[in-house]
Amino acid sequence: MSPIPMLSFHDWLVELRREFHQIPERGYREEKTSAKIRQVLDQLNVNYRSAVGKTGVVARLKADQAGPLVAYRADMDALPLEEANDVPYKSQHKGMMHACGHDGHVTVALGIIRWLEERDWHRKGRGEILFFFQPAEEGGAGAKAMLDTGLFDQEPVKAIFASHMNPELPVGKVELIYGTAHAATNTIRIKIKGKGGHGAAPHLCVDPIVAGAHLLTQLQTFASRSLCPLDSAVLSICEFHAGTAENIIPEEAVLNGTLRTFTPEVRELALRRIEEMVKSLDLTFGATTTLVNTEGYPAHINDSKMVDHLKDCVGEVLGVDAAHISRPKMGAEDFAYFCQKWPGAMIGLGCHDPAKGFQYALHSPHFNLDERVLDVGVQLMGYALVQFIEKAQSR
Repeated sequence: MSPIPMLSFHDWLVELRREFHQIPERGYREEKTSAKIRQVLDQLNVNYRSAVGKTGVVARLKADQAGPLVAYRADMDALPLEEANDVPYKSQHKGMMHACGHDGHVTVALGIIRWLEERDWHRKGRGEILFFFQPAEEGGAGAKAMLDTGLFDQEPVKAIFASHMNPELPVGKVELIYGTAHAATNTIRIKIKGKGGHGAAPHLCVDPIVAGAHLLTQLQTFASRSLCPLDSAVLSICEFHAGTAENIIPEEAVLNGTLRTFTPEVRELALRRIEEMVKSLDLTFGATTTLVNTEGYPAHINDSKMVDHLKDCVGEVLGVDAAHISRPKMGAEDFAYFCQKWPGAMIGLGCHDPAKGFQYALHSPHFNLDERVLDVGVQLMGYALVQFIEKAQSR
């Protein structure tokens, strides 16, 4: 692996990331995080708009020479998780942790701005760059909230980029995914209404637990028997609630789960088969069922031309061996909303220490990152933004 390029302001990046790490906040409650972002932007003399999508911040850099407009997104919310790391910069907010690397995302974005400022980009470069410091990625659709303000409807954004920490890869390696990168999500809630009674007399009852158990196993067959083998879908029932005592057949059971799909066609088919299976309980067991489907994020689809551009930049900044082409992931990502509006692409920044190897995944209470990834992210994504503007201008 090529030596990891370090910046003159590496210590500044580390200190900044650790400050964010200590103040993790849930989506739309990122008051301290937003305030810190604004403080840094003020110190860098950068114009910005605050309270975009409630707690979001959008900074704008403009070069003296006219040119295309590009954008960069960094999410800033944290997870409801108690941190298990014993580090000096451990979370100071009980029950909250930056376990998905968003503290690093924000730091990289601010680092790109400083990198551009120190390179005198506003005088030597061209065009404009919008930086979206986005709230509520973890389930709150903060990207959609920012776009729904209407503030950016008339912005002629040519491309939007983002990076995400990837602990499965070492620092200096970069993950690239062409086309569909993350799945669309649906939350499935099933209520089975039976007839309660004594556990010793099930013939006088309608047992919702038996009906639910039958449904649980039946649902596992739809992917293997209803979908083309080349298509993909995941349905995981992660909650099954019923009963209060060992000798009481309850009145109802509730099953909650998540559906993940890559295409609208598979999503539609999956939902139809789930509904058919749920309704079959009414006839088979004499139960009364209710299915509630809550649509979540759409599939995140990277623009292949944008991925090509990022791949070229990876080769030029880190070396051709640094690029790792990967397959789509069943996780969800609300960067999807930005990619629906403008051509865009997200990369994964390898963030584990090569000497230690992979240890903990995202969303683990032990997750941490090799802070050299901050230097990699700043230089790679800063270069990618500038190069895109230069190439677009020359076309």
